[in-house]
Amino acid sequence: MDFDSVALDTGSMAGPLEVRLEASIDRGFRKLVFSASDLVNHPAGVEAAAELVRRSGVEVLALRQLRDFEGLVGPLHLYKVNVAQGLMNLCRLLGAPTLLVSASTIPGAHEDPARVVRDLAKLATMAVPKRIDIAYEAVPESRVAGGIVRAEDQVCEADRANLGVAIDSGHLFTSDDGLDAVDACYGHKLFLVGLSDTIARDPNGQSGDRADFVRVFPGDGSHGADLIELVRRLRKIGFHGGFYLNATNADYAQLPADFVAARASDALMWLQEHLRHVDLPRRRIRGA
Repeated sequence: MDFDSVALDTGSMAGPLEVRLEASIDRGFRKLVFSASDLVNHPAGVEAAAELVRRSGVEVLALRQLRDFEGLVGPLHLYKVNVAQGLMNLCRLLGAPTLLVSASTIPGAHEDPARVVRDLAKLATMAVPKRIDIAYEAVPESRVAGGIVRAEDQVCEADRANLGVAIDSGHLFTSDDGLDAVDACYGHKLFLVGLSDTIARDPNGQSGDRADFVRVFPGDGSHGADLIELVRRLRKIGFHGGFYLNATNADYAQLPADFVAARASDALMWLQEHLRHVDLPRRRIRGA
């Protein structure tokens, strides 16, 4: 794991884009994950927002996020195709090499694997001329891809070089997949890994509802040992994609961006300290 290149998701912080950029850079982050709303909500427009990012000198890891694309039919499918094209245009404008795509959660999405695979292949093909990778993320409440094993099966079946899987550890630890699912993945098909932890709102652990969990940075939650083990297993299967930190929650949304960025910096130091004592397989150099 190359800690110098770990990104911070700007969605973890509140405030104007300028403030979040400054807070991230001041705390040592030189790579960021942005949301499309960061651009379209900028008062000076998307062009000015993209120029602001370019002038800051940060590297863009990915843009989030396309939701509910696969498994749809008729006008709704065509509508989502247009939305996907718009998001890819934002990727090009921002210089984001990867578009994060969340598995469909809407009730109308077909669970037919063949249809889902065709849609993912279509999405990846649309992204080729724009030189964009598609990172497909499982969502626990999705009937289409509720876990990373199912998501990767569909990605492999679609068989597109620019189509891979994204792992969200916050989802992984609150779903039925668990860490063992990572062992079944192909390292070269994993494009992004979001590192976050969770805290159960119910101290007695009586509810399994994901709404009863608060997403926090690594080191602040209940799955610290699992996070360290996740990184170890990712290295073992040859993962060489990008890591990013994400702790989007309602509390951080009402706190100064610098405070949250400082917590992210502490989380990175926590990961460094704990992984220093873990026997990691040697990092495989991309293309070696």
